[in-house]
Amino acid sequence: MSFNIGIIGGTDSSGGSGLAADEETILHYECNAVPVISAITFQTPTAMPRIFPIPGNGFSSQLDSLLTQPLDAIKIGMLPDTQCIEDLGRFLDQIKCDKIILDPVKNTSTGHALISEKGWAALIKDLLPKISLITPNFEEALSLLGLIRTHDIIPVTLAKECLKLGSQAVLLKGGHISDPKMSTDFLITQSPKAEAFSYPRINGGSDVRGTGCRLATAIACEWAKGRDLINAVQNAGKYLQGYIQSSLTSTA
Repeated sequence: MSFNIGIIGGTDSSGGSGLAADEETILHYECNAVPVISAITFQTPTAMPRIFPIPGNGFSSQLDSLLTQPLDAIKIGMLPDTQCIEDLGRFLDQIKCDKIILDPVKNTSTGHALISEKGWAALIKDLLPKISLITPNFEEALSLLGLIRTHDIIPVTLAKECLKLGSQAVLLKGGHISDPKMSTDFLITQSPKAEAFSYPRINGGSDVRGTGCRLATAIACEWAKGRDLINAVQNAGKYLQGYIQSSLTSTA
């Protein structure tokens, strides 16, 4: 059986993240990628990225094409501006798919903005209530809530506050949480119990780009194949650990 995964996001000229990482992950899972480009970016590890949003008609026309295809899951990444988010919101109101994952990308790994401030506000207000699962890292979760990082913020509490913004579930990624030995992701749903997924930190793992893209896309593939959300997240996390290990081995 073939599974179609819609992927909406930006291109990355370096090939390390964005749609290229999504498509590579989908290929690993032997699913079909159905891509929509939201922006073209030119990135290097050190320089400020150059971002060229796809004009409104170009983006909305791509979304219209998705409406004609059966989709088993949708993964959303980079959304550069308010126009893009408005078009996507209208699309989500029409699409018949109940597995929609948003990786709320705000900055590159080097700290450069990938979305306008107005776009970020629109994402929070208008898009999150239409999403099945969001996958923010710690800094993105703080930004979604308008908070400043302090030492007394409890990750599970932070994830539960993000859930109040409207999505059906939140996976708070643990890569930016200060534990030197383990990285723990927390899954929050309407259930009172938080699910925790812990992985040993891999030396040099933070230098591997596109891990957030790949995790969200792997969850989409696992979920599309019939796993429940908890197992989909667990299996996707194992896939990502293996990907990081193999990436470091191949560049050693």
